[in-house]
Amino acid sequence: MATKVKVAIAVASASGIALGMSLMMVGCFLTWRSDSVLGLYGLSGWDYSNLVSGDGKITLALSAVGFLSLVLGALLSRRAFYGIAVACSVAALVLASYEIIFILTRPGITGPGTGLYMVLGAGVAGILAGLFGYSLLENKPEAPEVSSPDRKLDMRGDEIADL
Repeated sequence: MATKVKVAIAVASASGIALGMSLMMVGCFLTWRSDSVLGLYGLSGWDYSNLVSGDGKITLALSAVGFLSLVLGALLSRRAFYGIAVACSVAALVLASYEIIFILTRPGITGPGTGLYMVLGAGVAGILAGLFGYSLLENKPEAPEVSSPDRKLDMRGDEIADL
């Protein structure tokens, strides 16, 4: 693998970890439902219960799995780990979108808090970083092809047709 590709994979994983998964981890502890008028009411994602008791726990688990898969994807250069990171980010994005829509459609003065918006943005950043890392790696077979002496191959291993 070329050095430029290795550096690009490291950048993709580092940006996904910094802008995606770590912000998602922080966002699950910040306010998910808050009072925008007086600022007296705030409920963190750890305590906010809509789907389960503490929906921030779901995003924390998704961000931990995504974090680990981005690290393993960079170290082992495997596309599957980047696919897992994208799946975790999509799940967190869907959950945050659902929560924002749920809170906005309820009557009252409370609205979505900063933590919920942070999880939403981190989900988008995680998707982009995972797709970037996924696209950089080639899908190559594990075992190398055995070439016969009468086959002519170019630099990439493709067969050259005789004219």
